[in-house]
Amino acid sequence: MDQSLSERLGARGGCIFCEIVSGRASSNIVFDDERHIAFLDAFPFSKGHTLVCPKQHGETVWDMSEGEIAELFKVASKVSRAVVAATGADGFRFVQNNGEAANQVVAHVHVHVIPVKMEDKGRMMERKTFSAEEMKEIALSIRSKMKQG
Repeated sequence: MDQSLSERLGARGGCIFCEIVSGRASSNIVFDDERHIAFLDAFPFSKGHTLVCPKQHGETVWDMSEGEIAELFKVASKVSRAVVAATGADGFRFVQNNGEAANQVVAHVHVHVIPVKMEDKGRMMERKTFSAEEMKEIALSIRSKMKQG
């Protein structure tokens, strides 16, 4: 964990989330500070489905200190308020997978913030597709709510 971000990126050049952090890959970013970034999931379960990541690469929460884990979830909580406000959701899910067997698709620690509506209660979540324009609009709305909160 003592390596700089640039050193870690050099070792993990194939990580799409590290590519987003470095600006080499585009994404609909809704939050960005010194240690964390949040952006819309490219393959969302619902409108506004957002991923919150530490900028420093680590594959699972075992690569993080307890303080770093707490900080990640603090940021995820802040982002969740904006996501729910922007989407008009009735609730939200935090999902955090560790390892392929747990359905972790990208091997970079991240927390899913998935807004849900009452009509989705009890339903299996399926990936949805939104146009690039819809994704930009919801990201703008979430960013706006982040500034208000």
